Amino acid sequence: MLGPIGIDMFLAGVPNIAEGLGTTPNRVIASISMVMLGNAFGQLILGPLSDRFGRKPIILLTLFIFAGSALASGLSPSIEYLIFWRFIQGLAISSGRILAAAVARDLFDREQLGKMMADILFVTAMAAIMFPIIGGQIAQHLPWQWLFLAMTFFGAAVFLIFVFFYQETIEQRNLKALRPSYLLVNWLATIRHPVFVRYVLCSSCSMAGFGAFLGTSPTVLRGAFGVSAVTYGFLFSIVAGFFLIATFIGGRFILVIGQQRLIAIGSLIMVVGGIVLTALAIIDVRQPLAVILPSAVFVLGLGLVFPQTNALALQPFSQSAGTAASLMGFITNLVSAGVVVLLAAMTHTTAINLAVAILLSGVLSSLTYFVIIRPAEKTP
Repeated sequence: MLGPIGIDMFLAGVPNIAEGLGTTPNRVIASISMVMLGNAFGQLILGPLSDRFGRKPIILLTLFIFAGSALASGLSPSIEYLIFWRFIQGLAISSGRILAAAVARDLFDREQLGKMMADILFVTAMAAIMFPIIGGQIAQHLPWQWLFLAMTFFGAAVFLIFVFFYQETIEQRNLKALRPSYLLVNWLATIRHPVFVRYVLCSSCSMAGFGAFLGTSPTVLRGAFGVSAVTYGFLFSIVAGFFLIATFIGGRFILVIGQQRLIAIGSLIMVVGGIVLTALAIIDVRQPLAVILPSAVFVLGLGLVFPQTNALALQPFSQSAGTAASLMGFITNLVSAGVVVLLAAMTHTTAINLAVAILLSGVLSSLTYFVIIRPAEKTP
């Protein structure tokens, strides 16, 4: 849940933070790209660290950093300080995704791994429904610093849960995991693996659209469309609710229809959502639901695609799951951060920039699957 509480809960308070720090909403949005950048680099190093020292000590370390950087963010006297501490927080947030994936790979493989990845994202989606609503209430009724204090309390509570209730899942620590030569060889071997490349490309293209929504929807909905912080929180939860539905469907039907069909169906749904959103933006329908509902359709497709592409990308790496998962997360978050940086440099008086980004994301993800992955999977 570190991602939803660290990013999704924060979004409703973007205008409040901008006013409190005497800056523009676009500069506050730029801090989201720093969270994603920190997330990318954090995943690159946390996987090997967990392979070397075990999952539990690295989980505890990152929870400590998450809580501490959240507190420092709330005490920031300027946007520059906030951006710095959000980058540090991004390093910690990456543990939620990378170490959950590594632990799942420790325990499961193939369809069972795909089911577990969908179940993990189901929990993430539940958090993504709750925390934007909580963030909207905090932004509406309390000083913006309370957004980060809530993150601090959450990090401390989860730290205690892992201290007392989590047991190590890695069977054998890899003593060579942090050696530069070993890392370089592993990274090169991973990124050269055709299965890894195909599925990470599809995963990154699909997640880029959600990154665009995270980075741009506060400016479009709260700024251009004038919705309140509370309303934004509820609207964001609609989108998260569709992700919840998708992960539920994926987790329950994967053993019936298979991973490949789930990816195919999900990628086409993403394209449909992008087309509808772009059409409504072109005719300038200035209603919040004209953005939210097509984005929710896109996210429905994303929830079918993302866990399965992640699981299949990790499948060849039973002995180096942490390293492979870290490289996968690095690439995915780097792409999303780049999209957010690009969109943060634009003016958003309508939803057209957001719509085009989401449409391109769905189209590129679908092309990757139908042109690259599907023919390769059919080859004996």
